[in-house]
Amino acid sequence: MNRRRLLHGAAAGAAAALAAPGALLAADYDLVIRGGRVVDPAQKLDRVADVAIRDGRIAAVGRSTVESAAPAIDARGKLVVPGLIDVHLHARDAELPPAEILSTGVTTMIDAGSKGADNLDQILDIARHAPNRLRVLLNIARLGNNP
Repeated sequence: MNRRRLLHGAAAGAAAALAAPGALLAADYDLVIRGGRVVDPAQKLDRVADVAIRDGRIAAVGRSTVESAAPAIDARGKLVVPGLIDVHLHARDAELPPAEILSTGVTTMIDAGSKGADNLDQILDIARHAPNRLRVLLNIARLGNNP
């Protein structure tokens, strides 16, 4: 590659960037959650804002984050919160397995003694395969609170 080709390529790239600034900004975020009430006590946030996500992490929080072609979720009228913790559930319940619980916003949960010492392996297996964090309390009864 000679200097003329390099300069020509750089000039063409700069012209394209100036002609379509939104295209560059679209690459900044993978997803934008727009207009929800953002509540995050750790950050002392409680306001309507946009949340921009990049590589699975929060990249920006603010009013009208970048207008871009990134996929967006309209969260007007909804709460946008960090992962919730359910401090009392029974992960053995087939009607609501951990994957379904995750879909409700619960990222961490505590099984409140579903199994006793005789059945501990069963609940530990559920915990190992859960897509969210599952902590287990051991029930003092040998069989736990199994029906």
